[in-house]
Amino acid sequence: MSVEAGTGALARFRALATEAEPDLLEGALLVATLVDPAEDLDAARRAVGDASERVRALGGNIEALRTVLFRELGLRGDDESYDAPSNSSVARVLSRKRGMPITLSIVAIEVARRAGIELAGVGLPGHFVVGGTALPPGVYLDPFDGGELRDAAGLESRLGQIFGAPVGLGETPLRPDPSRAILARVLRNLRRSFERRDRWEDALAALEFSEALEPEDAANGRERGLLLLKMGRTDEAIVFLERYAAFAGGDEAEGIEELIATLRGERPGADGEEHGPEPARRIFTLDEARALLPKVRQITNAAVEKFDELPEDLEAERQEVIERWAHDVRALGVEIKGLWLVDFDSGSGYYCWKYPEPALGHYHGYEEGFSGRLQIT
Repeated sequence: MSVEAGTGALARFRALATEAEPDLLEGALLVATLVDPAEDLDAARRAVGDASERVRALGGNIEALRTVLFRELGLRGDDESYDAPSNSSVARVLSRKRGMPITLSIVAIEVARRAGIELAGVGLPGHFVVGGTALPPGVYLDPFDGGELRDAAGLESRLGQIFGAPVGLGETPLRPDPSRAILARVLRNLRRSFERRDRWEDALAALEFSEALEPEDAANGRERGLLLLKMGRTDEAIVFLERYAAFAGGDEAEGIEELIATLRGERPGADGEEHGPEPARRIFTLDEARALLPKVRQITNAAVEKFDELPEDLEAERQEVIERWAHDVRALGVEIKGLWLVDFDSGSGYYCWKYPEPALGHYHGYEEGFSGRLQIT
């Protein structure tokens, strides 16, 4: 879908985003129009209403909610096509009875709310569950796993299965998320799903929703610049990347500035030769990523040493070092996320490494980024 094709839904979403606490279901349904502009939103609203009436009829409590959603309706996680754009559409989740953790959680929260049950979304790195006062203290509902009830230790065990390594959670990640944060996360998931399928116009449409929802988030400008770059709109991309670099500062700004310098130089590669197409997306287990890390460290160490040896006034030569480093690392199927910062795609998030860390010891979901990393052992 083009950005123009979604202007009606976008205008409605912009109006919704001005509310102090945007309506979660209505916002999620408008996001669903990014997946299918002709989606029957009224049918989705009726499905939520019908389910909530059934929950009330069975007692209006958590057990009634679990019975209706996960036994009678059969809602569960979609393991087979987890990353499909349709799993970011609450309307499609209601019709298919399959989805990803966050959209299944939205259904559970909204059905519960209409049945008088107070629940809230709880975002975790790489996963999403439901908490709230209607549940026993310290207990969470996991819609992706058929409505399983888990305590904090159970969540850590579940995340360990996702990440492939033990994970420890503090109290902060278990706080409930407001509706704005939940919608922002749905949009990030959807945008990345579009990007992984080279659907750049659709990704840009999703980003416009994100910009309406979080107009003060400077990272949206970076994402717009990178998207425009992938679409071949280099001059426009540079404008947004420059704005972001001026705001960001530090190592991240340095990485963006180096990218801008490359774009302005219009050089095909560090050695003046074309390097060919980007390698296909590669999915790593934790063991595979850790096995490859020594090679990534070797490439990065050599590049950092060469970069530091060059005087700052030799800007072109320093940029060539970065270009060669990025090319060699990408050739391994590893993603570049900043200057000397790389991610190994796990299929549900990223194993993250930044020079000069001694080991691959961090993970974050697709929607979190470097600042949301969790330590793994």
